[in-house]
Amino acid sequence: MDTQEREVSRFIILIPHRDALKPLEEFRERLFAAGCPGAYSFPLVSPLARVSRPFSREELKELSRRIRDLTKELDGKISGSGTAAVIGTGTAEADKWPFFGPLLNLPASDRIFSGATKNKILHYLLPPVLCTAIITPAEKPVEMEIPAISFRAASLANLAIRPLGAGESAYSFEWKIGPLVWLPK
Repeated sequence: MDTQEREVSRFIILIPHRDALKPLEEFRERLFAAGCPGAYSFPLVSPLARVSRPFSREELKELSRRIRDLTKELDGKISGSGTAAVIGTGTAEADKWPFFGPLLNLPASDRIFSGATKNKILHYLLPPVLCTAIITPAEKPVEMEIPAISFRAASLANLAIRPLGAGESAYSFEWKIGPLVWLPK
């Protein structure tokens, strides 16, 4: 994907270890079958912030340490329960889509980001949700029981997303996830 194009939106994302995502893959299947076309439009990750430029590897490492420090009082676990839709703001179409999924127990504040990285933040996507579907602003989230999720192993990465020229504009886009930086043990 050409990440220099004008329509590209960039995010910092939290990616749970794939073993923790198995119950949510089944949930996505049920969402799609229930008429939620955006269930497979976005990777199964938690967007934390929309950014103007990608974070460097060192900035991602610093963020991973801050997140791990905030989870120490919870035995290092990040959990998700209930559902929420978090809407980004901005000019690109991808910035307006609500990210729908389980609400994560990370702090719903900008304190997870350090002063140096705050200059790159365009919009915080808090409280953080693990995106199981993209819903349009006109859609209401599907009422369906969501499986509980809990994980210790997770990584951070940059994400670039760009709407495609063809297909349903609300759900048709491509993305590229940058190199992963794992949260410390």
